[in-house]
Amino acid sequence: MSKTIIITGASSGIGEALAKHLASLNHHVIATGRNEVALEKLQNLYPENIKTVVADLMNSEDWIKIHDAIDPTASGIFLVHNAGIASPKLLSEISEEEWDAHYLTNTKAVVFLTQLLLPYLKNGGRVLNISTGLAHNTLPAMAAYGVSKAATYMWKECCNAELNDQEIYFGSVMPGVVDTPIQRKLKLFDPKEFPAVEIFKGFSERDELLDPSTVAKFLSWLLFDVDSSQFVVGDWNINDTSHHPYWAESNEIKLRK
Repeated sequence: MSKTIIITGASSGIGEALAKHLASLNHHVIATGRNEVALEKLQNLYPENIKTVVADLMNSEDWIKIHDAIDPTASGIFLVHNAGIASPKLLSEISEEEWDAHYLTNTKAVVFLTQLLLPYLKNGGRVLNISTGLAHNTLPAMAAYGVSKAATYMWKECCNAELNDQEIYFGSVMPGVVDTPIQRKLKLFDPKEFPAVEIFKGFSERDELLDPSTVAKFLSWLLFDVDSSQFVVGDWNINDTSHHPYWAESNEIKLRK
């Protein structure tokens, strides 16, 4: 049975790969992002299954555009919060504006876009947050990103406490180190600005970056095949093969230990 899935940050990386994968399975995808040209190319690949919405999540008026793209009769839709920013800055140097940008995109937009869509999420809907290990373990210059993602993880826990009885289920997943524009950008920073830059360079040099298409398959498995009672638990980790042995085996993926 086909579902309606909203994906934020769908113009590149994980979001784009997930939109393509779900559309190929004949689901209906509402793909949102800021890059109009990239979204147009995405829609042209699957014109019957993908609808696009050009939206900047830092602008609350654009949340309405996403809301209005949904079929008014829909219920039990899925929502994937993939859009996010991660711009390293030491705490001694970070500006209030830079801190707020992380909060607005990684936390506030997640909270209030979901609130806006609650009527469509009832009766079996799922919300999946793209999380990160930096929500639980820190690196120098990644405080704004880590704090905003940690807050969103706790928000997920709060939502399950309040909304599971309406058959809305909230999950969170750490997709590992993935070959995305954010990863490529992080490698370019000066070590004086981002002391952990060599870690990110090493992922690429050791061929440890996962392809977004592999991550998309894992996210699809989480969204459709995992029981609701398990979907809501913790922060799913694509690299923890003991957590999902059957998925890992069936997809024959190479995961970083």
